[in-house]
Parts: sequence; structure tokens; C-alpha cells
Amino acid sequence: MSRDQFKPWRARLAATKANEALSDNAVGSRARGLELDLRLREFEISQLTQRNNFFMIFQGVLIAGLVQSQGTAAPLITFSMSLLGVATSTLQIGMAGGAKYWQSRWEASTRSSEIALVLALLRQGKLAVQTFTHDSRLLTEEERNQIKKWNDQHTTPEDQIKDDPNFIKNVVLADIQADRTRGFFGFIDWWVRRFAIEPKWSVSRIPIWVGAMLLVFWAVIALHSFRLPLIDIDICSPAWFELTPLKRDRPGT
Repeated sequence: MSRDQFKPWRARLAATKANEALSDNAVGSRARGLELDLRLREFEISQLTQRNNFFMIFQGVLIAGLVQSQGTAAPLITFSMSLLGVATSTLQIGMAGGAKYWQSRWEASTRSSEIALVLALLRQGKLAVQTFTHDSRLLTEEERNQIKKWNDQHTTPEDQIKDDPNFIKNVVLADIQADRTRGFFGFIDWWVRRFAIEPKWSVSRIPIWVGAMLLVFWAVIALHSFRLPLIDIDICSPAWFELTPLKRDRPGT
């Protein structure tokens, strides 16, 4: 048997190995692609917390030093600390905003990969479980059109892809309202549910808000650390607003 007769067999073997290699990585396998998206999503969430902790520790040291001085530090030091606090808060906002951007990027990629995987499984008549794509409000217009097109072609409820925009909200509300108490503790429980849980606070946006509040704090301190002699007014001290010490002097002392 000549070598030429082995060429087709070798070509098929090489193609098989290439297909196996593709199906064994995130590029050629939808399941592995979704797995990669989940890992990167989790990585970005954990990094957001760690990066914000660094800034919060540094801010805490600055604020502790400012409080410890009790306003007796040299004006240059107070003013410099305030400018440093303003710069740190600005960078903290940028860090938290960038972390939120990349976390949202992998959230979107996770939903896109899940829809592609669900469609592939349904075409093969297999069970497909949705985790991130129940709420259609989070999907792009193209992804909603893919779901609508599939559901229009498959009217059987078991074969359709769930796209209820209030699915997650209804599940959460049913869970937090399951055990209700009465009386005073019932009121506290209602307040917690109504204002702490139901609004769906974004834990990835809160570091941005914290950075913004610290920026305002340091800006106010900076404005109070110098005076304009030509104008002869205190910066940021309106006549209708007066700061008083927590421990006031008693009359006659």
C-alpha cells in the first residue's frame, strides 16, 4: 500500500483532532464559553471589593489623622491632606466605575452565552435551564428578538424560553414576604423589606457613591482650610449656617 493511499485517512484524523481541540476550549464549545464568562464575572466582582478596600483603608487613615489633629495641625498640612483626599476620592470613583463597567461587560457576556447554549440544547431536544436570562429587561434587543423568534416557532410551553421581565422581582418578593411578623417587629421588618431589599440596591454602584460622598467631604474641608483676605469671608460658610461643637461650654465656665 502506497503512502498516497494513507493521505485521506491522515487528513480525516487531523480534522478530527482539530475538531476535538475546538470543542475542548471556550472558543469552540458553548458550554466552556459560558464557564469562562462565569469565571471572569466572579473575578471582576471579587476584584471590585478588593480594590475598593484599598482606597477605603487609605481614606480611613487620612480621616483618622485629620480627627486626631483636632484642627490644630499646620494650615499647610490640613490643606494638603484635603487636596490628597480630593484626589484619592476622585481616583476611587474612577476605580469603582471601571470595575462596574467590566463587571457589567461579563454579566452581559454571561447572558449572551447562556441564550446561545439554551437555543443549542433546545434544538437538540434536550433540557435547558436558564439562570441569568429570565429577566428580559436585562437582555439586548438582538437577544430578545432571538427569544421571540424561537417562541413564535414553538408554541408548546415546555419548549419555550422564559422571558418574563418581572420573573426575578416576583421570586424575590415572594421569598422576603413569606414570613411576616406583626407588631413593632413587623413594622421594622416591613421597613427592611420596603426600603432595604425591594429597591434592589446595586452593591457594585455603592462604592461609587461612597467615593462621591468622600469627595464632597474633602472638598468641604479644603474650602474651610483657607481664607481670601481681599474678600474677607470664610469659604463655604453662609450666614444662615453655623457649625457648633458637640461639647459646648456651659454658661459661667
